[in-house]
Amino acid sequence: MTKYEIKFFEFIRKHIVLLLFASITVFALVLRLNGMPFASDDYRRYLLSWWYVISSKGIEGLTEQVGNYNIPYQMLIFILSRFQIDPLIAYKIVSIGVDFLLAVSAALLVKQHRGEKFFSISPVLTYSVVLCSLTVIFNSAFWAQCDCIYVSFILLSIYFLMEEKNIPAFIFLGLAFTFKLQAVFILPVFLFYYATTRKCSILHFLIVPVTDIILCLPAVFMGRPFMDIFKIYAGQVDEVKQLQLNIPNMYAFFIDGSTRASYENLSKFTILFTFVILLGGLALLFYKKADLTKWDNFLMTAIWTSFTCVMFLSSMHERYAYLLDILVIVYAIAMRRHYVVALLCNLISLRGYGYYLFDNYEAISIGYTSIVYVGLYFYVTYLFIKEVVMSQPASNPVAEKLSRHKEKKKKTS
Repeated sequence: MTKYEIKFFEFIRKHIVLLLFASITVFALVLRLNGMPFASDDYRRYLLSWWYVISSKGIEGLTEQVGNYNIPYQMLIFILSRFQIDPLIAYKIVSIGVDFLLAVSAALLVKQHRGEKFFSISPVLTYSVVLCSLTVIFNSAFWAQCDCIYVSFILLSIYFLMEEKNIPAFIFLGLAFTFKLQAVFILPVFLFYYATTRKCSILHFLIVPVTDIILCLPAVFMGRPFMDIFKIYAGQVDEVKQLQLNIPNMYAFFIDGSTRASYENLSKFTILFTFVILLGGLALLFYKKADLTKWDNFLMTAIWTSFTCVMFLSSMHERYAYLLDILVIVYAIAMRRHYVVALLCNLISLRGYGYYLFDNYEAISIGYTSIVYVGLYFYVTYLFIKEVVMSQPASNPVAEKLSRHKEKKKKTS
């Protein structure tokens, strides 16, 4: 072997992780470019018409609601419409770009827990798996959806919360809420963290609506009623009058969730039932003094609360498990366990994406899938109880302070 060959292989050995990062980035981009011409039914029925309405009315159009997305996303569409670009490409460019932020955010969480450099194997593996996840690719490059935006902000919010930097944590939580109402799926674990650790104030939660209001103010200054900021999400809550939409949760297993009658009879009950389950989880955490300052406890609790919302709330779409799917990937790689949970969650979501995007093709019926999904939820609940609730109790800061004070008095006396 010549000295040049030796140097070449030595270079590869030293920079193998960086080369993997670059290779996956290019590969993931190529995969997404192949999906650019694809126009989903959602795009043809909704996104395209929103684009033409917003672009035709100009900046004055921001004074009225177009579509059912929040005001900042409508403002983003307006900005994009000022460029001479195909609307399908415009929507997808934004989502694809944020896919990379999503992957970096997930990698940062793993880096935080494992105490490694960013360009080491675990963070880069996380980046690669998230970026090459078929549901992530289908969501942005095929469906032209933007779920990656709010989930990216949620991951960054968790990252800063674990660093005990509450203000940026809640700003990012507010940004997530600004772009998608489904950000509320993560809210229970933040409330659990507040109630059990006392490491943040209830006032920090006010940052969430304040962030939303600030980002909506440009439209208000244009003449839009201030109360529209709150009416958009209020309207979304009761917009889809179906118990479930192509997601194999509890309702797909027991009843025909597509009927309006079922929704009218049970929608309020589903909210109350979900609230009771989450309240029970909080009670267990309180009783056992579980420590949510520990990264693994917080992530597992976030997985359980997100899964609970997806499983029991009404009007859930297949896309609403997006946050759950990313969280289980992050947890599995960081903790090096529960790989089957991550795999099954993502495969079940993939079934829903395939059914919707590709002419209702159903390789596995939603009924059979719901059996697996419901069973998986109960298994995750078991893991939550075993690994979080029954873990070592959190330390009591007040008791520790009193103990140190007593020790100090003994020494001085």
